[in-house]
Amino acid sequence: MKKTRQDFNENTWKNFGQIWDISWMTVAPIVLGLFLGQYLDQKYPKGFSWTLSMLILGIFFAFYNLYQFFDKEIKKYEKKDKKNEHDNESHH
Repeated sequence: MKKTRQDFNENTWKNFGQIWDISWMTVAPIVLGLFLGQYLDQKYPKGFSWTLSMLILGIFFAFYNLYQFFDKEIKKYEKKDKKNEHDNESHH
């Protein structure tokens, strides 16, 4: 089947949307962890750094979000591949 320019544009915007989602699900927890940590350092000074603790927690959540996203995408593509494989077998 021939790809049209409209298909290319739709796929391009879909890919940009996915990149945007990935960047926000990665950056947001890290930045929120930094801001929360700085707030807690000012409000409740302790013998350890809230900023560093919240940064590490934010990084953990960022990578967890990425894992969840890519796991979902991989399962979607595997399901699509199995369907295509099944369709190809039934046509032959």
